[in-house]
Amino acid sequence: MPQPSKRQRPRPDHEEPAVLVLPDEVIVEQILTRAPAADTVRFQAVCRSWRAALTSDHFVQAYQAVREAAAHPPEIVFFVPPTAGSTAFYSSSLKQATARELVTVGNLRARDVVLSGIKPCRGLTLLFQPRENAYHVCNLSTGEHVSLPPCSPAWREITNGPCVLSSAGLGFDPAAGEHVVVRLFEDWSKRQRCEVFGLKSGGGWRPVPVPPPPHAAKGLIGLPPVFLPDDGGCFYWHINTGFNFAGSEERHHYATPEPILSLSVATGEFGWVRMPEERARHAFRLGELDGELCASVDMRLLVQQYELWTPAASWSLRCQISLASLPRPMREAFDRCFRVLPLGSWGGKILLGTSRHEVYAYDPENNGVDRVFSVQEFMDAPREPVLLLNIAMHEETVASVRRRPSAGDVGKLKMKLGRSSVASRGRGTADQHRQEPTVAQQQVQQMLGATMALLRYMVNR
Repeated sequence: MPQPSKRQRPRPDHEEPAVLVLPDEVIVEQILTRAPAADTVRFQAVCRSWRAALTSDHFVQAYQAVREAAAHPPEIVFFVPPTAGSTAFYSSSLKQATARELVTVGNLRARDVVLSGIKPCRGLTLLFQPRENAYHVCNLSTGEHVSLPPCSPAWREITNGPCVLSSAGLGFDPAAGEHVVVRLFEDWSKRQRCEVFGLKSGGGWRPVPVPPPPHAAKGLIGLPPVFLPDDGGCFYWHINTGFNFAGSEERHHYATPEPILSLSVATGEFGWVRMPEERARHAFRLGELDGELCASVDMRLLVQQYELWTPAASWSLRCQISLASLPRPMREAFDRCFRVLPLGSWGGKILLGTSRHEVYAYDPENNGVDRVFSVQEFMDAPREPVLLLNIAMHEETVASVRRRPSAGDVGKLKMKLGRSSVASRGRGTADQHRQEPTVAQQQVQQMLGATMALLRYMVNR
């Protein structure tokens, strides 16, 4: 009997079917670049080759390219205190019905956290603890973080308050290829100082090449600077000397040439930025809008409006938000929040974040406003923060903090990656802020509190 050909020959019972094995580079490039960032951390434990691939600069760039090509809706990150003494960070896409837990920090109090800026710097976020005088650089997507070395204490004008004569921000130095934390402050000997810490180079805090200008830190209250990556990177501080001094004589003595101070990462030199003369005397806060410096000018007490100014060639009015023409619910919402900052643009609209943990989409064409995010719709929201906002833009990324364990640069936070479960809309209670004071009442309370604190300080000095 003729033997069957190989094609016709029956397969033995013990022979396994052929399995298609994908090359590692295909798995990494085509599959893992589309996985959640937190999962890529777990996949690093598969083998040494995967760990090397998933921690390489090439994978970080490929992961980011896939995210940008997918054109996901903007994500908002927010944090709340799940238990006393801890902080949970969540993220949610605009107008989505779910929020996912990113990380929970077991030894970080939510009321003692300041997010440095309204968006990550190349995937990393700087967390500041004013009462502990501690800084941590984190990737909120993966939980990787590093706690910076202790720094010199800053002078605190209000002894028991959160406001200190210091400000720190996270930026990137393209020449050195590393993230840097820059800290401007006045020390206890009343000297103006500015120090830099490099996440890759380490070596502790080092002074900038050029000393800061006289009285530069006098107008700082703990708010972080704005970092823009153009032209080698530049930090911008709002120097508000009118906040920290009582009386026209002190304000005149400690006055600065302009209300905005800049620091070039490339040259290490300081400079001054002039505000529009007609708006220099109004309350404003600095932010970023579409890669440009943006001043959010609060004119609610005068003409019921916000103004956003950007310095393209010179300062120009980007848009004017007329609160008087908004529907009553929207007008009241803006009237009761203490701070409003631009977060970015999306679909031709400007996203505005408020200190009441909400995000509004503003349409410059028709002065229309639509609420697109609120922490209160997910869970009970805390009260307004003393400094800046408790929300920011989120960037899903696998960027590394470049920790250097041999130099002692390790994380001190008890980070735990989030669960797979999510918080659904409707968990939060009814709007618990409805009876909170208006912005005018809040400003009166703040001025009275600051005046009393300064009086106590002058009496005890």
